Amino acid sequence: MAKVMLIAPPYLDLYGKISRAAGRYFPLGLAYIAGYLRKYGGHDVRMYEPEAQRLSYQDIQRLIKEFRPDVIGLTSSTPNFPRALELAKLCRENSSARVVLGGVHASAVPEFIVENYSSLIDCVVVGEGEETMLELVGAYADGSELSKVKGIAYMGEAGPVLTERRPYIEDLDSIPFPARDLIPQGLFVPNAHNARYRNCQTIMTSRGCPFNCSFCAARVVSGKKYRMHSADYVLSEMEHLKKEYGARQLVITDDTFTINHARLEEICRGMIDRRLGMEWFCFSQVNTVNREVLALMKKAGCYSIGFGVESAEEEILKKMGKNIKPQQSIDTIRLANSMGFKTQAFYIFGMPGETRAQMEHTIEYSEEVDAVLSFFNMLVPYPGTKDFEYFFSGMSLKDIKWEDFVAIGEKCVLSKNAAVSKDELEKLIGQATMRYYSSPRRLLRLLYHIRTPYELSNYIVGALGMGSQIKQWLKKKAGGSKGGGNA
Repeated sequence: MAKVMLIAPPYLDLYGKISRAAGRYFPLGLAYIAGYLRKYGGHDVRMYEPEAQRLSYQDIQRLIKEFRPDVIGLTSSTPNFPRALELAKLCRENSSARVVLGGVHASAVPEFIVENYSSLIDCVVVGEGEETMLELVGAYADGSELSKVKGIAYMGEAGPVLTERRPYIEDLDSIPFPARDLIPQGLFVPNAHNARYRNCQTIMTSRGCPFNCSFCAARVVSGKKYRMHSADYVLSEMEHLKKEYGARQLVITDDTFTINHARLEEICRGMIDRRLGMEWFCFSQVNTVNREVLALMKKAGCYSIGFGVESAEEEILKKMGKNIKPQQSIDTIRLANSMGFKTQAFYIFGMPGETRAQMEHTIEYSEEVDAVLSFFNMLVPYPGTKDFEYFFSGMSLKDIKWEDFVAIGEKCVLSKNAAVSKDELEKLIGQATMRYYSSPRRLLRLLYHIRTPYELSNYIVGALGMGSQIKQWLKKKAGGSKGGGNA
């Protein structure tokens, strides 16, 4: 048995003024690994989310010295990669543990990390982490060859070594529930616009995405093949969340929850039959739902759905790899509106070659789509995506300011080959948001969808944060510097 410590680096402050609206989400990825290590390896596992638990670096230092772990596992998205390195340094200075880094950023650029940060990071996990971490911890424990462990990168005698890619886990039901018992669940809350009840839990029911969006890095870890937990597994986990943690609301984090209609129907009918009585949010695609599916979801407790609409321009949608038509978004979201859902539409500005006129068309189009909530976001081209190659091909990865790569952040990170300057793009985002929510009808409709005092208070806090950020964006002068600050 080995002692393993898993740590999620901080990230909330990276949102700047919008951090008031940002959620604190339980680190499901680490928690799946923790549960897997306990079940199949019998290892002693501790897990920490310093931000939610209000742990300082001194606190983490103390915990490391007290526990004396054999392996410390860190996860990292792109924007908090520098924080992961800071934690790795802390771990290195206060223990003899092997330091392992995983997550989407590590999976996208493993050889770069190994080549440049091997003094801090012993090994990088590429792709899904459960089986790989189990084998890796075992290899460290018995001193066996790392080259036999699939799905890792490490520094060998002649340079970086990238082992054979590990196949994705096909039987997702073999993975135990995330080890939520390792961190108090009351510390976590969803984003302000999804916070209806204080007792809210996140759940992931599938992995992999069959779609081909040029801007999405999810497949870097989970792959393209759509793999699902069975309906029985999902319903059992939902019952567990209600019984053990008093969950009243769920945020289903699947990239697209509504792909497989047979399983979706089984889950929804199970929620109804078992009288779970929880309200829930999920992400969908406008071409994966219809009236019958929406009606069943509504009956099962779904009150809000997020749709990736992205653009009004067919040309831009094709570049994105989005196999949808603008009219489909209008029809689907209007249908969902008529059925009482709190619809959410997400738009992306700044795609390769996208002009100001095309973005302004999308702003006008968003009013025709008429979702209850609309989010206008700057493109963030993450490593491992087609858009990253377009904007950052040939650039040294060491020169990129990763902490600016925030999904709904303050700063534009696009390089100088963007068609619109970064100042102009930021200003457009602010104008689009102000224009959309300046409609009294939309504000009244949003108020109609608010059901609890907790939900109302979150909207107020979120609006204040967004308002402050918009004010900053609108100060930008059109025609300013081209691209982001990374080129």
